[in-house]
Amino acid sequence: MKQQRYGKIKTAALVLITYVFAMFQGGFASWFLFYSSLVFLVYELIAYYLMFHSLEVTREIDRNRLQEGDDVVVTVRLRRRFWFPLGWNMVTEPLPDRLAGVFEPHRQLLFPWLKREIEFKYVIPSLPRGHYRLNDCVVSGGDFFGFVERKKTFTLSNDFLVYPTYKEMTQWALGDGSFSGTVHVAHRRSDDVAAVRGVREYQRGDRLSQIHWRASARGTGLKTKEFEHQAMNQVLFFLDVEKEHYKDQPSQLFEAAVKLTASLTAYANRNQYHYGLVYKQKERVVIHPSCSHTHFIRIFDHLARVMPEGTDYFSRLVGREALEQPPGVTLVVITPRIDKDMIARLVHLSQKGRHIHLLRMHAQAIPTPEEKQAMQMLTASKVSCKTVHLDDVEDTSKIGGAS
Repeated sequence: MKQQRYGKIKTAALVLITYVFAMFQGGFASWFLFYSSLVFLVYELIAYYLMFHSLEVTREIDRNRLQEGDDVVVTVRLRRRFWFPLGWNMVTEPLPDRLAGVFEPHRQLLFPWLKREIEFKYVIPSLPRGHYRLNDCVVSGGDFFGFVERKKTFTLSNDFLVYPTYKEMTQWALGDGSFSGTVHVAHRRSDDVAAVRGVREYQRGDRLSQIHWRASARGTGLKTKEFEHQAMNQVLFFLDVEKEHYKDQPSQLFEAAVKLTASLTAYANRNQYHYGLVYKQKERVVIHPSCSHTHFIRIFDHLARVMPEGTDYFSRLVGREALEQPPGVTLVVITPRIDKDMIARLVHLSQKGRHIHLLRMHAQAIPTPEEKQAMQMLTASKVSCKTVHLDDVEDTSKIGGAS
């Protein structure tokens, strides 16, 4: 605001001085300077009022779904409905809150001259996992002579998600090496027509030999045979996002827990198991087990957004949600802390015939005696337990299989 006020004062003073000089001095030269200053004044007024008149600012991002460590390319366009010899524009692009302390806001100096449209691109590199939003864009402008300067904020909003990275696992043994309850044999060979009990909608990954061509020919889409002895592996992931459990831990521990969940989800999806996700950050999120490409994207959307900001007790969430699941679902609990309440609830669920697999995340080199005792107690109660160091997430051979 001060710059705008000083610019107006300097412009008015220039016209006033040339007028006074022409009145006292007289002659062609002095009046020529006065009329030239009037032309200059007209230009400054037009430049001031037309600086942002009909100016449109748009922003585009090359992708709205990225992988951790990827770069995002942002394109900003400035369009005007008319041409006028303006001086310069400074575009300031704010960064999302999570990146505010890592990178500086991008600033781009532009000289539009007589162009009606001008654009530029910039890159935000090596993005960590998360949900990001690019908000308002600030555009400053001025004339060629530096007398006029204005600033305007344009309301924009662009969202994109950065998915966690995951490792390809070739095997995953849950305690005894298999899932409890029913078993889905994804690559079973069966041509026994008598074993077919019905048809269902075709799902991605179904083999051609499983397609029921007669039912598909009726014009309602591809149908897949369902056999009498066909069943499904179902697994439900409980991700601990309780804030207190990560309070005194390194920040990488929660990221390791998310990456582990992502790796196990990718393994289940590749093997056509039905999988789901449960956590409670601010709101309770329960994604029931299913298997499809859309379901896979939905799970990863949540894994991109989730943060360790939960306020409710994780052990209560496990105890409450686990009882609402069918008996054949394998419950996978991923947490950095095992307290007495968690032990009691897991033992109670195990006694009710639930198959539970506990993955305890930790950052210490050696577990404490209390933690060893808790793991032994759970193992004695038929709860499959495994400790996972945050550095072991990158090595799937220490979790469930070699990559």
